[in-house]
Amino acid sequence: MNQKKIAMSIDTKADYIVIAFTGDLEYGMIEEIKSELQTLSLDTKHGYIIDMQRVTNIDSTGFGMIVNFAKKVSVKDKKIAIIVVDDFIRNLFAISQVDKVFPIAESEEQARKIIKEDWLGELSLNDY
Repeated sequence: MNQKKIAMSIDTKADYIVIAFTGDLEYGMIEEIKSELQTLSLDTKHGYIIDMQRVTNIDSTGFGMIVNFAKKVSVKDKKIAIIVVDDFIRNLFAISQVDKVFPIAESEEQARKIIKEDWLGELSLNDY
């Protein structure tokens, strides 16, 4: 069986943190990353940018991981923006309606602006 590789990297910037994923965020693949995310206690001024530019697939487990992380940081009043450039991944976000909860950006620069502003989604995290 061909073992797919997934990875997570964390880059702390002056006033935000970039969490970049690579590979397939799918069931059976993300347990390790999920527990890493839950133990993150990185403090940041504005919030988090989740970079999904190198993600090749994501399923409900992957979305669940992002939503759970968001719930964890929202209690600290921090914002999250997600970078999605791939049309396929963007469609998955639309189908799952995660794009109604989080702002989707085309670049880190755009995401940085979003987390500094008051972005209001169509759905709150609790309603999702």
